[in-house]
This record gives sequence, C-alpha cells and structure tokens, in this order.
Amino acid sequence: MKVKIILFVIIVTAITIFVFVQSNNKKSQTVFTSAAPPNISPVMTETANNMDSPDGSKSLTLEKKESSAAGLISYTLFVSTKPEEQKQEIFKKEETGSQNLSIPYNTWSPDNVYVFLKEKTTTIDNYLVFQSSGNLFPNNLSYLSIQELFGKNVPGFTIEDVTGWAASNLIIVNTKVNESDNKVSFWFDVPSQSFIQLGTYFK
Repeated sequence: MKVKIILFVIIVTAITIFVFVQSNNKKSQTVFTSAAPPNISPVMTETANNMDSPDGSKSLTLEKKESSAAGLISYTLFVSTKPEEQKQEIFKKEETGSQNLSIPYNTWSPDNVYVFLKEKTTTIDNYLVFQSSGNLFPNNLSYLSIQELFGKNVPGFTIEDVTGWAASNLIIVNTKVNESDNKVSFWFDVPSQSFIQLGTYFK
C-alpha cells in the first residue's frame, strides 16, 4: 500500500513539473514573438533667417526645413512687405546636406528690385540673383547664376567673393587671375547679364 502511495505521489509530482515547464515555455515564446521593433520618428528641424531692405519696406526670408529621414534640406525664399506682411514666394529648392543656401548681409539692391543668395558647396561658392517681385528673367529664368555666367564669359579668372552692390543694377564680384596672385574686381550688370572689369580692387 505504501508503495502505491509513493508511486502515486511521484507520478503527480512529475505531471505537475511537466505542466509548469510547458507553461513557462509558452509564455516565453509569446513574449518573444509579440515584441515589436521600436518606432523611431524622423526629426524635422526648421530655421529661418531674414534681411530687411535698405528702406525697411520689405523683408527677405529664407526658410530652411531639414528632415533626418530624407537627408535633404528644403529651402523656401520669399519677400514680405511691411506693415501688411504680404508674402511673395520667389524660389524653392531642395539641397543635399553638403550644400547650403544663405542670405548675405548686402543682399538687397539699393532700389529693392533685386536680391541675391550665396550657395555654398563642397567645391565652389555660387551666387544667385533674383527679382524681388518674383518675376522671371529673360528665357524664363527664375534666377541668374553669377558663377555660371562668369565661367562662360570671363575666362582666366576665378571668383573669390561677391560682396554686394555698387549701384542699383551692379554687383561687385572679386576675383583672382588664374595661376597668379593678382586680384581683380568686376561689376556684374544684372539687366544685361554682362561683366565689366574694373581698374580698382574692392576689398
């Protein structure tokens, strides 16, 4: 009789242990299979810089939106009037992280007709001229690329900087002579899209 009781206790204990182990295994498997990967939302950063016109009647604003997911930077350029704050978008562009657009200090022409931006890349700096009204230039161009026009029309020189306006239609372009240390300034005439070499270097 005692042997039967001991045998019964052993069997019940073994069954209990087996059921307990199987239950833990199922719980572990459920937890493992139901775990979801973390959901990481892209980070969007927005900045803006602006520059008022010489008479204070208008303001040029460059908005910059950068997404950590896309790896691109979206730029929007617009002019607003004061005090009405009416906005006129004049340019929009997407750049990679290796390129950067900015508003130079002397961006406005003296008569508020033109503005220009600096486009910085890993290899070269470019300067883009716009009509503040948002109107197009001849040949339906939304802007004039000083670097591109200079390279086509003035061989033998390299642009070092574009410093601002000498007159309502003239932008000062500082250059150096290729393969020498000589420095030469030009005027870029916006309406004619031509360059005028000067006898004086504007520092």
